[in-house]
Amino acid sequence: MKDYYGTLDIARNATVAEIKKAYFTLVRAFPPDRHPETFMKIREAYEVLVDENTRRQYDLVDSMPGIVKLYFNEGRKALDLGNAEEAIRLLEQVVKVHPHFSVVNSLLGEAYLENENSGKAIRIFEELVAQEPNHAGFARRLAQAYAMRGWHKKAVEQYRRALSLDEDNISLWLGLIDCYLATKDFTKASETVREGLAVSNRKGWDNLELYYHVIQIDIFSNDLISMNKHLEEMKNKAVENEEERANVAWFLAVLSKKIHGLGLYEESAATIDAAFTLLPGDEELEKIKKEIDTQASIHTELKQLQADPSINSHLAEMLDFELHMCGNKFCLDCVITQFFLEMEVILEIESYRKEILRLKNSYPELYNLKREFFNNVLNRKKEEYLFDTYQKKYKKYKKLDPEKFEIEDDEEEDYKIQPYTRPEPKVGRNDPCPCGSGIKYKKCCGK
Repeated sequence: MKDYYGTLDIARNATVAEIKKAYFTLVRAFPPDRHPETFMKIREAYEVLVDENTRRQYDLVDSMPGIVKLYFNEGRKALDLGNAEEAIRLLEQVVKVHPHFSVVNSLLGEAYLENENSGKAIRIFEELVAQEPNHAGFARRLAQAYAMRGWHKKAVEQYRRALSLDEDNISLWLGLIDCYLATKDFTKASETVREGLAVSNRKGWDNLELYYHVIQIDIFSNDLISMNKHLEEMKNKAVENEEERANVAWFLAVLSKKIHGLGLYEESAATIDAAFTLLPGDEELEKIKKEIDTQASIHTELKQLQADPSINSHLAEMLDFELHMCGNKFCLDCVITQFFLEMEVILEIESYRKEILRLKNSYPELYNLKREFFNNVLNRKKEEYLFDTYQKKYKKYKKLDPEKFEIEDDEEEDYKIQPYTRPEPKVGRNDPCPCGSGIKYKKCCGK
């Protein structure tokens, strides 16, 4: 595990200017959205060493008794590895011996934050801020603890105070912007981004992460004109600076996923295309591009299906729901809604077969979303199986959530799946398929 000087790759006698220069260089190489864990280590080292008092205390760690120094270093290591509980156990032992050592207390507060114990973290950082009011890092951590607690107004005050002490700390700008976004104050968030951009341009440090946030604000505000304008600015940054190319490409890839999640499928596809033009051949980007292009194609097909009068609109409704399920396989609401949509098809299985065949031929991507279900519906050999299965499902789900099955008495029979009876004479394997395809049953629906 590197010490703070090693993390920033500086000498132990480095000046404040050298510390800041090393910080900016590393942030450019390891932006927080692409390398969150590495960035956190860089930020921690910077905030300790840039302040004269905490740097002096950190330098005194080497003079601690052997067992105390060991506990401190092992506590840092546990926190780096994501084991907050072990870090807390070790650092609490150090605090018993050195109760007023702010570097140790700060690390313990960080462990409490990682463990989502905002109450204890707040107590620690409120004391540290009172003891060292000029330390921007302690103010940032207190703001973070307030935000975790949901006290966004207090968090904003601390971020603002921290920025007055160190406006070069990118974490302070990002934290403040996130606070405004959490409360949906897009105006303040946008103003803060512009303020941060002005500072970064004046002082010459990298502002890629601020662009990330300004485009997020554009998305949340549904301002696609501004979003495209800022995207163009970012692409120009990548062209101007070869070193930024990978980071800008990664940013665009992450952004394309966010835009896709908001239902802006064409914009999402265009954004990932822009990322891929910056880093052609990148395997990770290629994978993301393939996923987004596939999803964009599916949604394009869905729009066409919804406007197609030749196919029952119920199938479009079913597939639309399939695309927007919550993703939790244990969600009973989704499971029961899906059941009702499928049951409608089972109840009218004969009339839906021709509809599903048209879907298969005209909208293959959509058909594949429920390929197993549709194949079963088309396979006449599965009729009895489907009727029995959905009759059992009806009884099961009605017991689990009776409210969703509350219907008028005279409608009960319409929704109940009746015992299976063959609707027509048995079709031989070499007979023409009843679906009207013109080929033998065994090579069509009888597969």
